[in-house]
This record gives sequence, C-alpha cells and structure tokens, in this order.
Amino acid sequence: MRAFLLSCFLVASATAQLTTVTVPNLPSPVNLDRPFAGGVGRYQQWYNTNGFNAITEPMRFDMVEFLSGTSNGISPQPITINCQVLMGHGKFSGVFGVFDSNWDSPPVVVAPIGNRNLTVTPTGTSCMTIPFSTQFTWDRLHPILIEIRIFGNNQASQPFLFNTQGTTSSLGLTSRVYAAASSGATSGQVQQGVGMITRMRARQGAMIELGTGCPGEGNVVPLASANLAWPGVVWTHQLTNASSQRTAFWVIGDTVSAPYPLDLTQLLGFGPSGCMLRMNPINAIPVITIGGGPGSGTATLPVQLPGVGGYQGLNIFTQWVVFDPLAPSGSVAVTSALRTIVAPVGG
Repeated sequence: MRAFLLSCFLVASATAQLTTVTVPNLPSPVNLDRPFAGGVGRYQQWYNTNGFNAITEPMRFDMVEFLSGTSNGISPQPITINCQVLMGHGKFSGVFGVFDSNWDSPPVVVAPIGNRNLTVTPTGTSCMTIPFSTQFTWDRLHPILIEIRIFGNNQASQPFLFNTQGTTSSLGLTSRVYAAASSGATSGQVQQGVGMITRMRARQGAMIELGTGCPGEGNVVPLASANLAWPGVVWTHQLTNASSQRTAFWVIGDTVSAPYPLDLTQLLGFGPSGCMLRMNPINAIPVITIGGGPGSGTATLPVQLPGVGGYQGLNIFTQWVVFDPLAPSGSVAVTSALRTIVAPVGG
C-alpha cells in the first residue's frame, strides 16, 4: 500500500480544481420567459454532452447560474422564487413529455425547496445563482438533465415580466419540457432546441461505480462504498451484503485497461462465472467479514491518505473480492469496482 501511495506522489499532477461551463454556448442568445417568470410550474432541460468539452473526466457539480436577458420590467425587485432543483443523468434519446421518464437514473435533489432571488442584472450576467447543498456527480458519459419545480413567488405566485438568456435554435444541444400551473405535473410540452443558457460549475474529484458484482451465498450481491478521497482524509471503504465469516480482499489498482476485466474463477483454474476482477491490482488487503449469515456480512477498512503530495486528480480503482465457497460461482463473490478521482484538500 505504501509503495502505491508513493507512486501517487511521483506520477500525479495537479489539475484545475474548479471548471465552469456555459451551455449552450451561443454568440446570439434570445429571450426566454420560462420557467421563472411563469409562476407555478415544472420544468426540465436536457443538455447534450457535446457542450461540456471543457470537462474531460467525471466531476461533481456544485452550482448553477442563469443569465439575464433583455426587457426585464419587474418591480420591486428582487423577485422571490420558491423552488427546488434536481439534477441527474438524462437519456441519450433526449426528453419526452412525461417528466419522470426522462431520467436515466434517479436524480439528486441538489437544491431543496426554498426561496431564491431573481434579480435584474446587466444582460448576460447572473440573475440567479443556486449553490448546491448536495453535489451531483456526472459520469462524463450521459447527457445532463436539470429539473426546476416552482411552488410559488412573491408576485402572488402569478406570471410576471422577466427574461433569461436562452436559445430556440439548438437542436441536438438542448431541449426542454414545461408544464404551467403545477409543480407536480406528470407531463408537459416538449420543445426541441429550446432552453435557457446555463452556467454550471464543477469540482474536481468524484467516485463512479464500474461494472456489476456477482453474488455470494444466498445469491446476494455484495456492495462496495467509500467516502470521497482527498489528501489527508481517512478514506474509509465498506463492504456490505456479503456472506459473514469469510475472507475478503480489498483490492486497489491503477488501471482498468485491457486485458481487464478478467474472470476470477478462470484465473483460479475453474470455469467462467462472470465474477470479474475489473482492474490491474497493485495491492490487496485481507479482512474477515462479520455478521449473522448470507448477505449480512460487512467489513470496514480505513485508509489514511497522506496530507501532502500532488496526487489530487489521480484515478484510483478499488474492488472487494470475497472468498465464498457457497457462492453460485463455487469460490468467490465480488462487488462492482469504484473509480475514485482524488479531490483537492477538503473536497
């Protein structure tokens, strides 16, 4: 383990901690008056991955901003919008009229229900900034979907005059679904190529699940979890849903390139099982699972990361391998792998 961390110091290089992208990034934006000026409503906007070329790896989004258009005549200001913001992975096919069908995986409530100010500012500058209370980790593969649920405003929850910068001609880059008068509407009107210009901020550091596990005794698939890694933190890895009283190895590796993944039972001289080792192993630490039976076994492994060294941004891969003679494979069960990108100090 020490040798691996030493290699972190030698090969890792620091990269930008924060990245800001504006999507779609257009030379001639137009005015849009939805969703904020529309009163109560439900809104989703889909963003193609092509707009995020400045982000080259999975990252965590921690803030979103919307920009003032022209012809904003609200008075008095600011307008108070009571809203909630969700963010998640969208589908490659874009959006359809049924809101809940547009998520590729369950979304994250990045900003809970609360009041946010909408303010007249110079054209093209931020009129609403929403810092996230819970960050969303983007896998750098799927499109991004944002949902804004508006529950009311200080204008008697009625529509008013306000424009944000947007686009009506970005087919393939963005699209939206909108329903007026209900924050819980199940469906809305789809408009392709239409959406607000959005400024998003992302932080370096992420943790992404890779592949799937294979079951142990009782046909239960073990699970791996960990906290985000950064220099100086205790990086705690947990194994759950395993068989109890089994030897398990926490494996750490440096790449998932070919020839990986490899079938572990074939490596042990048996037939194929689909229990895949998904990384090139650098080290493995054994532990004994505790618990009361099949699927109740757990293990915890704290790893103290050095507080110095330029290894933020380094990609590290981890996985649990449980030796379980009562597993369907006859020998092992495994978790999915975790790809960790080391965050800056403090996360």
